Amino acid sequence: MRIVAAGVILAMLAPAGGAMAQVPENPVQEPFRQVSVFAFAGEPTQWPASPPDLIRRAEAVGDPADWLNETDAPIAAWRKTTQSVNLTLILAISAEGRVTGCAPDLRYAARSPEWTAELCPLLARRARLVPALRSDGTRMADHYVFEASFQYSTYRSAQSGSLIQGYGLAPAPSPSSDFDPRLKAWPPSGGWLRRVTTRPVFKLPVEAPGGAPLVGPAIGLIIADPKSGDPECRVVLSSGDAKLDKQACDYAHKKLKPMWDAAVRFPVRRWPLLLSPEGKGFRVIQPDGNAARGIGIDPAELARLMALWQPQAMGTQMVRAGGKIGADGQPEKCRIYDSSGSDAADAAACRLFMTEAKFTAARDVFGQSITGAGWTSLQLRPQ
Repeated sequence: MRIVAAGVILAMLAPAGGAMAQVPENPVQEPFRQVSVFAFAGEPTQWPASPPDLIRRAEAVGDPADWLNETDAPIAAWRKTTQSVNLTLILAISAEGRVTGCAPDLRYAARSPEWTAELCPLLARRARLVPALRSDGTRMADHYVFEASFQYSTYRSAQSGSLIQGYGLAPAPSPSSDFDPRLKAWPPSGGWLRRVTTRPVFKLPVEAPGGAPLVGPAIGLIIADPKSGDPECRVVLSSGDAKLDKQACDYAHKKLKPMWDAAVRFPVRRWPLLLSPEGKGFRVIQPDGNAARGIGIDPAELARLMALWQPQAMGTQMVRAGGKIGADGQPEKCRIYDSSGSDAADAAACRLFMTEAKFTAARDVFGQSITGAGWTSLQLRPQ
């Protein structure tokens, strides 16, 4: 789902005064008022699922913050109150990108202010949208959700002047850290490497990431400084053979002989290794957070796709198509997340994404290919 967020910050203007107007000794602090607008194409539960050939949802042209003004009668009515209210309007968008219907979301209608419906004529007149698109290049109708939060607070002062502006969504919270010395997940994340581990010096050299895939069974170990309180070697990713796992731990402990820096008074020193049987010993790879990467496209492949897209790209802008990649490395669906402004160019981008693009596999911190489903995007620019 493509989400567009915009905000409108509304502040009461102080009455104009003369150049020598006196400033009151105890000026009255004006309450804070703000209208936050969130707009996106979506499918509430009461609507049927989108058709499988849908590649582009309806999206706003410009900033939805421009669809509201301070002088609008509904907003003027709210500014006479001391209430904080929320409302949700469902817009029906035609295949031409016009608003053909507008109504309050029935799920929240009871909590919406009485003037909610008065916003519909304003949105129908001002909203500009790119219509939804099917994979064959034909347009289709869609729905668009317009949410507004009218905030009032006496604990915050209003900004001086009248201001209408858009703002982005708050960044998504970062995934929970695996700051867990037991490291239940494998492979370890780059964050774990930075926060929990300390790289030791090994008596025997160990391989850096990026080499050939492992031939034998993979064994993931966590080695630790005895002073850390952890076992000196612990198997996190088992080969399925307990005897082989023990041999790998013995090899790491007795042959590699990790030597830890003793400068840290309270050591939290652990380090992951990936081992695989090779000859009479083991092939050992140590991780590097920079080696991890998601599913992607090599530069040469991107240039090839760009050339194939150019016949449809005349007079367009950059397009971003993305979708889920299955465990077999083949795309399962495609959506347009940033339209080029051309139906034909958008449809061509999804067609290339689904039928032409050759994706590089995701790799972990050991440089080993990760099998399984993932998501990636393809950006094409006109030349």
